[in-house]
Amino acid sequence: MMQCTEVSRAGCTRVRGRLVRSVVVRIACSVAAAAMLVSGGYAFGQDLTLSPTRPTVANGATIQSKGVLQVEAGYDAYPQSVPGNQQTVDTLVTYAPLDRLRLDMLWSAFNHQQEDEDVTNGVGTIQIGGKVVLKKEAYHRAAPGFALQYEAELPTASEHALQGYGQQATLMVNHHYGKDGDLDVIANGSVVQTDCQTRTGCSYGGQQSFAMSYHLNKQTRLYAEVFGQNVSQSNTPPGTYVFGGFYRQLGEAFGIDGGMRFGVSDHAASVGSTIALVFGRRLR
Repeated sequence: MMQCTEVSRAGCTRVRGRLVRSVVVRIACSVAAAAMLVSGGYAFGQDLTLSPTRPTVANGATIQSKGVLQVEAGYDAYPQSVPGNQQTVDTLVTYAPLDRLRLDMLWSAFNHQQEDEDVTNGVGTIQIGGKVVLKKEAYHRAAPGFALQYEAELPTASEHALQGYGQQATLMVNHHYGKDGDLDVIANGSVVQTDCQTRTGCSYGGQQSFAMSYHLNKQTRLYAEVFGQNVSQSNTPPGTYVFGGFYRQLGEAFGIDGGMRFGVSDHAASVGSTIALVFGRRLR
C-alpha cells in the first residue's frame, strides 16, 4: 500500500500522472480487444438483438438473441476524497447459448482505490455466472417479465485486496408500457456476500434499484434510476444514488452508453460517471 507523505508528495503526483495514462491505455486495450473479438460480426447481424447491462445498475429480464456473443467495455469513476477515489475499467463478455440462458464473465482489468493518502492500484476481480429468463414479458399482457442472475466473484489477482470476493444473486423484473413499448420499468433486488478474503469472514448486504427507460426513437434510450446498497457493488461505493443516462445504438451490432450518478445519502460518493461501448456478433 503506497503512502503519500510530505516528503514523497511530488513523487506521488508523478505516480498519479502515470496512473491516468495507465487507465487510458487500459481502456484503449479493452476497446481494441472487444473490437477484434466481434470484427466481422456485422455480416452476420441478421435479427441480432443486443441487451446491454449498462448504463443503469438495474437490468431488465431480457438477454441478447440466441447464439449472440456480446462484449461490453466500460469505465466507472468516483473521483472524490470522501468516501475515496474509486476508478474501474471492466470488460463483460456474455453469450446466449439458449433463448432464455446467458453465460457471463466479467473481468476488472484495472482498479484504482484511494482513501486519504493510501493508494491501491492493480488488477481487480473476475466474476463468472449467468442469467436465466424465468418468464418473458409480452407488451399486450399486464404481467411483467422475470429473470434470475447469479455471480460468483473470485479473489483478486493483486497483492492488495481491491474488492472482496463472494457471490451475488439478483431478481430482475421489468415491463414495457405504451403502444410501442416505449417506456420500460425495471426493478432489481439482490443479496450480496462479499469480503470473504478477510480474517473476520464474509459480510452480507443487499442492493435495490428502480429504473425507467424511454425510447426517444429506435436508436436512442434515456434512463433514470434510483438505487441503494450497503456494500460496494457494480463499481459503485455504498450509499443511495440517483442516475441519469443514455444508450445509443450506433449500428446493428454496436452501441454506446453513459451517464452521471449523484449520491443522496451520507457517506455516498457525491458524483460519479460511467461510460461503455457494447459490441455483438452472431456465432451461430
